[in-house]
Amino acid sequence: MSSVLVALTAATAVQAQEIKIGGTGAALGTMQLLARAYAKTRPDARITVLPSMGSGGGIKAVLAGAIQIGVSSRPLSEAESKAGAMAIEYGRTAFVFATAAASKATGITTQNLVDFYAGKADEWPDGSKLRLVLRPIGDSDSETIKAMSPAMRDAKSAAERRKGMAFSVTDQEAADAIEKIPGALGPSTLALLMSEKRALKPLALDGVAPSAQTIADGSYPLAKRLMIVTGPKTPAEAQAFVTFVQSTAGRQILQQTGHWVKCPAASGLCK
Repeated sequence: MSSVLVALTAATAVQAQEIKIGGTGAALGTMQLLARAYAKTRPDARITVLPSMGSGGGIKAVLAGAIQIGVSSRPLSEAESKAGAMAIEYGRTAFVFATAAASKATGITTQNLVDFYAGKADEWPDGSKLRLVLRPIGDSDSETIKAMSPAMRDAKSAAERRKGMAFSVTDQEAADAIEKIPGALGPSTLALLMSEKRALKPLALDGVAPSAQTIADGSYPLAKRLMIVTGPKTPAEAQAFVTFVQSTAGRQILQQTGHWVKCPAASGLCK
């Protein structure tokens, strides 16, 4: 996807307040699809999905009134909540290790990952060169990888210290690098790969393929929670979009893009 900037307007639309959405890159492709679907029901809607600014950047922008809706892959901090930010989990998606769609690889083990990140192995099973795409130190994806096991933490830290490693700051930059670098392997999310129609494949981990179902039943171990963030300055027009995301139509789009949507028991939406 060449750009994550989408402006949705109607030629006959009355002047309406623009709704700007920004935050974690993992959510942007899905937000574009939801915005397009919402615009079909509300011809006056003007929604812009901004390029990645990270979860923290999106939350800060909502609190400042610079954007109307934030998207985050982490819970709010105490300070953010005290400042008036409110978060609703709209879905969970698999945190995955991805490679080129044309690759012959279909799966990977945790031990493979330890060896790759530690620098003990640098080839795919077919003998071709494997190149890691890393996220920055302290990034949420980096912390997810380190939390897999003590051995994985040590291996990821070793990779961060090696010279010549490829680092990508945003989710979209990481996906671009995995697509472009021959033999690349790096972290992403199932939702990003599906919503942006990336030329990448998510690898099964320890024999379990990532999917909404394997997230729901707990057999796939790595999930990323995704939240919509609003604040004291969020207008009614933006709140209406949040309601749409939680509607039956919104849930269908989420499920089609690799999200497991936890159903509120009293909502009636999951019947």
